[in-house]
Amino acid sequence: MVNRMEELKLKISGMSCQMCVKTIKNLLSELEGIINVDIDLEAGLGTVTYDEKILNEEEILKNEAFELYPAEKLAN
Repeated sequence: MVNRMEELKLKISGMSCQMCVKTIKNLLSELEGIINVDIDLEAGLGTVTYDEKILNEEEILKNEAFELYPAEKLAN
Protein backbone atom coordinates (compact mmCIF):
# COMPACT_ATOMS: atom_id res chain seq x y z
CA MET A 1 0.00 0.00 0.00
CA VAL A 2 1.46 3.35 -1.07
CA ASN A 3 1.05 6.48 1.03
CA ARG A 4 -0.54 9.43 -0.75
CA MET A 5 1.38 12.21 0.93
CA GLU A 6 -0.04 15.71 1.12
CA GLU A 7 1.25 18.79 2.91
CA LEU A 8 -0.84 21.24 4.88
CA LYS A 9 0.91 24.57 5.49
CA LEU A 10 -0.35 26.57 8.47
CA LYS A 11 0.04 29.90 10.23
CA ILE A 12 -0.18 29.01 13.94
CA SER A 13 -1.02 31.57 16.65
CA GLY A 14 -0.28 31.60 20.37
CA MET A 15 2.99 29.65 20.46
CA SER A 16 5.57 31.10 22.84
CA CYS A 17 8.06 28.31 23.58
CA GLN A 18 9.31 24.86 22.59
CA MET A 19 6.76 23.29 24.95
CA CYS A 20 4.01 24.73 22.72
CA VAL A 21 5.67 23.13 19.70
CA LYS A 22 5.99 19.79 21.53
CA THR A 23 2.31 19.91 22.58
CA ILE A 24 1.16 20.47 18.99
CA LYS A 25 3.42 17.71 17.65
CA ASN A 26 2.27 15.25 20.31
CA LEU A 27 -1.44 15.92 19.75
CA LEU A 28 -1.15 15.66 15.96
CA SER A 29 0.97 12.52 16.19
CA GLU A 30 -1.99 10.78 17.84
CA LEU A 31 -3.92 11.01 14.55
CA GLU A 32 -3.65 8.01 12.26
CA GLY A 33 -2.24 9.14 8.94
CA ILE A 34 0.14 11.84 10.21
CA ILE A 35 3.55 11.31 8.63
CA ASN A 36 5.47 14.36 9.87
CA VAL A 37 4.90 17.63 11.73
CA ASP A 38 7.43 20.43 11.25
CA ILE A 39 6.94 23.67 13.21
CA ASP A 40 8.94 26.91 13.08
CA LEU A 41 8.29 28.60 16.43
CA GLU A 42 9.83 31.96 15.51
CA ALA A 43 7.94 32.29 12.23
CA GLY A 44 4.71 30.83 13.65
CA LEU A 45 4.47 28.40 10.75
CA GLY A 46 3.84 24.69 10.54
CA THR A 47 3.81 22.01 7.87
CA VAL A 48 1.87 18.82 8.45
CA THR A 49 2.60 15.92 6.11
CA TYR A 50 -0.16 13.32 6.04
CA ASP A 51 -1.55 10.37 4.12
CA GLU A 52 -4.60 11.67 2.26
CA LYS A 53 -6.03 8.14 2.02
CA ILE A 54 -6.40 8.11 5.83
CA LEU A 55 -6.82 11.75 6.85
CA ASN A 56 -7.94 15.08 5.38
CA GLU A 57 -7.21 18.75 6.11
CA GLU A 58 -10.52 19.29 7.88
CA GLU A 59 -9.83 16.45 10.34
CA ILE A 60 -6.35 17.83 11.04
CA LEU A 61 -7.64 21.35 11.66
CA LYS A 62 -10.28 19.99 14.08
CA ASN A 63 -7.53 18.49 16.27
CA GLU A 64 -7.27 19.67 19.87
CA ALA A 65 -3.86 21.20 19.05
CA PHE A 66 -5.59 23.93 17.08
CA GLU A 67 -8.13 24.62 19.83
CA LEU A 68 -5.12 25.50 22.00
CA TYR A 69 -3.14 27.20 19.23
CA PRO A 70 -5.41 28.57 16.49
CA ALA A 71 -4.21 27.85 12.96
CA GLU A 72 -5.19 28.91 9.49
CA LYS A 73 -4.34 27.23 6.23
CA LEU A 74 -1.83 29.01 4.00
CA ALA A 75 -2.10 28.84 0.22
CA ASN A 76 0.32 26.24 -1.18
